[in-house]
Amino acid sequence: MVWEDGGYGLIAWKQQGEFGRHTDLAFGNPNFEQLAQAFGWNGFRCEKSSELAATLEEAFRTPGPSLVSIPIDYRENVKLSKRLGEIELTI
Repeated sequence: MVWEDGGYGLIAWKQQGEFGRHTDLAFGNPNFEQLAQAFGWNGFRCEKSSELAATLEEAFRTPGPSLVSIPIDYRENVKLSKRLGEIELTI
């Protein structure tokens, strides 16, 4: 599996949290399905989390090596971090 985010999204998220900003970490990704096929692999792409199990099952059933590309949006991590930071812990 390849988590595809068009850059170093996890690093940008960490830098944003630590420094309040991040460097430009965006870049283009190749078409991972075509790249897999160029090496004789099976290429799959899973756009929705609800389709992940079916995509993985298909990849496992297909003879030979497979690569599954999964788009990831790290912007949700920023929202989650903010919400978690607002939780008041009581012991």
